[in-house]
Amino acid sequence: MLAKSFYACLFSVCLLGLNSMTQSACAQLRPELAQPEVMMLGDSITEAGPWKTLFPKTRILNRGVPGHTTYDLLREMKATVALRPAKVFLMIGINDLLRRATVEQTFKQYTLIVDELQKNKITVVMQATLECSRPQCGSAVESVRSLNQKLQAFAIARNIQWLDLNPGLANDEQGLLPKYTWDGLHLSKPAYLYWAERLKSFIQ
Repeated sequence: MLAKSFYACLFSVCLLGLNSMTQSACAQLRPELAQPEVMMLGDSITEAGPWKTLFPKTRILNRGVPGHTTYDLLREMKATVALRPAKVFLMIGINDLLRRATVEQTFKQYTLIVDELQKNKITVVMQATLECSRPQCGSAVESVRSLNQKLQAFAIARNIQWLDLNPGLANDEQGLLPKYTWDGLHLSKPAYLYWAERLKSFIQ
């Protein structure tokens, strides 16, 4: 029990990026933390993805955290860049909008995240914020679409890779389609399989 607690503590300290010694020790315990080739960064939608199973040959780190917003990712940016990922796939923003942050606020925070990653020489793939289903989210669907228009324009202007899953998972009338969600917001297995298929050209 003592050893288990020690390793859990060490892992937490490593994620905070406090010093190179704890990072090195943590990397021995969790090899994927040692400069991962790919980091999946976002909220619960990202966190629920079985990324290691879907990409078994890639050193991939799942940094999705349930409930996270753009503000949370910015607050944790020091810990994120300390892990030194080669490439980050970023998807965030739905929790901001559901908590009544404006499109402009969410867009600004999202772009600040991108700026911080690029400043640390990390390759970024910007992913469109996923739509939710209209019955569950109402007008938030329109907010997501407005946000994505701004994000795509930003990605084009900055020559950043852009991935939009919405055309395959949602439609204009319903938003996120029922077969791709179990609650109107979070994704089902077929949705993750579709996501993984779209990621292949960026990862392999």
